[in-house]
Amino acid sequence: MIRRIGAWVLTCAVASPPGASAQSVDAFIHGVPTGQVSQDPLALSLRDAVQRGLERNLAVILEQQRLRGTDGARLAALSALLPHVSASVRQSSQVLSTAAFGFTLPDVPTVIGPFGLFDARLLVSTPLFDARALGGLQSGRAEVRAGEASIDDVREAVVLAVGTLYLQVEAEAARVESAKAQVATAEALVALADDQRTAGVVAGIDVIRQQVQLQSARARLITAENAFDKRKLSLARAIGLPAGQAYTLADTTEFSPAPAITIEAAVLEAELHRHDLRAAKARVDAARAALQAESAGALPTLHLDADIGVLGPRASDVDRTHSVAAVVRVPIFEGGNTRARVQRSDADLREREAELADLWAGLRYEVEGALLDIKAADAGVDVANRARDLSRQELEQAQDRFRAGASSTLELVQAQEAVTTATEQYIASVYSHAMAKALFVRATGQVQQQFVALVGGHQP
Repeated sequence: MIRRIGAWVLTCAVASPPGASAQSVDAFIHGVPTGQVSQDPLALSLRDAVQRGLERNLAVILEQQRLRGTDGARLAALSALLPHVSASVRQSSQVLSTAAFGFTLPDVPTVIGPFGLFDARLLVSTPLFDARALGGLQSGRAEVRAGEASIDDVREAVVLAVGTLYLQVEAEAARVESAKAQVATAEALVALADDQRTAGVVAGIDVIRQQVQLQSARARLITAENAFDKRKLSLARAIGLPAGQAYTLADTTEFSPAPAITIEAAVLEAELHRHDLRAAKARVDAARAALQAESAGALPTLHLDADIGVLGPRASDVDRTHSVAAVVRVPIFEGGNTRARVQRSDADLREREAELADLWAGLRYEVEGALLDIKAADAGVDVANRARDLSRQELEQAQDRFRAGASSTLELVQAQEAVTTATEQYIASVYSHAMAKALFVRATGQVQQQFVALVGGHQP
């Protein structure tokens, strides 16, 4: 059960907000290794694991680079509104043919030259009015804001993904300890059954039945230890530990009820803190600015072009020259290009608005669903805890009856299986409760602030 819940949580964790750059599940469970392998095992707490994940997880690194690309587009849009200054120096030797230009005069050579020309010039071109470029800059700035919000959202997802992996490692560690206890109990019961057979109280089949139970317990221990080691590898990879680095868990998660909160208060927290909501709003702003920019593509533009420099036959014999020009460009017919760009931008705006409306509409559903999960998980832990206590009492009474010769090992085997099942249910319920709380802070947009405190990392 806990494995299915963990997979579900990881899927929720990597769910990208509408319009955001999609991150694959692999990016969230992979990390970029850093540092050297230490000979001493690393004592890894939940807080340490989360911090390492935020620094080295692949999803965060990829999203940061995507933001750099988005900011590059903003800088390109800004460049279209700033003066462009360049310089050129040219020294040439020319030979001209007057005949090529249609000039032929008697007694005048048709070939003139060679003669030199030196031209050194500083050129400036700057827009004075360009509505489309201005709209493009506004759109680029809004896209950067959306990218920054997306990074915050990805960081929240990384905290949830890494935290989930840590909880799964803890769950597997609890299963290992439970399996060891079951093996010890089975060994003690095999010895008891063998003593009872020697005393002539039970038949040989009772000893065999307990030996079978012992082997089953040992098989479960092998499986649990293997699952524990593999979960540790998954966590190490997600937080970028160097390959081969041994570590131990410094924390253990215990059951603690979630703090009481009303649905209205939780929804308000989500509206204030959800990063995907902030990113969606910024994308709507970007799309609206892009539409305005494309609509302004039919407007005239005004540019100022100027140059100043020296011109002469050679560098030592030059005159200063300059030119200044105001250039008005009026689009007359572009074959429907402006209309096509406007239509694409309008479709993109409507898509972004629909995504934002869906997020707003789904906000309450997500928060309310998370609260219902916490409520159910609270009740599940209580039931599982009682079932575990009752199964232990059942095993104790079965042992007493067996020692007294009032029952066979069949009753003991059933009691052992009941303890195994109840213990597994309790482990699953405790960690599913922790994950339900984690999903709640994800729904309210406060994973980074509240995850460790709410889920609980306690020193064993």
